[in-house]
Amino acid sequence: PLVPPPAPAGDQPALDVRGLTVRYGEVVALDNIDLTVPSGGVVGLIGPNGAGKSTFIAAVSGFLHAYEGTVQLEGRSLDKLSPSARASNGLRRTFQTTVIAPELTQYEYLAIGANRKLSKQEADELLDFFGCPPGDVPVSIVDVGSRRLLDVAAAIAAKPKVALLDEPAAGQSAAESLKLGQRLAEVPSRFGVSILLVEHDMELVRAACAQVTVLDFGHVIASGTTQEVLDDPAVMAAYLGTADVPLV
Repeated sequence: PLVPPPAPAGDQPALDVRGLTVRYGEVVALDNIDLTVPSGGVVGLIGPNGAGKSTFIAAVSGFLHAYEGTVQLEGRSLDKLSPSARASNGLRRTFQTTVIAPELTQYEYLAIGANRKLSKQEADELLDFFGCPPGDVPVSIVDVGSRRLLDVAAAIAAKPKVALLDEPAAGQSAAESLKLGQRLAEVPSRFGVSILLVEHDMELVRAACAQVTVLDFGHVIASGTTQEVLDDPAVMAAYLGTADVPLV
């Protein structure tokens, strides 16, 4: 069986979210959520559709302003900052819907996404690591799954402190998704970027993440090491409606 990667050593969190609450009128979309991404770690955020995962990402990255609670990046508050200012301070995100200008080559998109000039060697290393086509290939002839990988590569190329990856395995086969999970587990040590991964694919989560937090109807129902969380009957019930069916 696939063994999740070990938790990183060290006490300093890269991302520390405390008491995050989002209300839409009378509806509480997120209720007092705590989540920490350790420096050098890959943490999963999972849950069924409508659990609040996308709302969490939007609030933490600054695209949703009306939240209560605190968001800190390496001890610095981001709460008053715009999305672009949060990105400049080292918090980058990908989106579920990737819009990449088709006339660009992958090299050009990487440079735009990273907001800096990359050497050919550095760009080639990123593209090869994430399994993307060669850099001079136009985006217009690349399939949807490869575009998602290119988006992830661009986020990592920016060298943020933390990358928030929203469903990066969309469009991937099961084998490709598992391979992506194994690559993401290596990102902190290889590129110096910690990751919060929002994902439905449990095999990818098991391959990539040392720790997992589970949302259901805006509440945390489990948080801890990947193995213990994915084996939790409450988590199985949230996903499958029964605790008697194995999650993976």
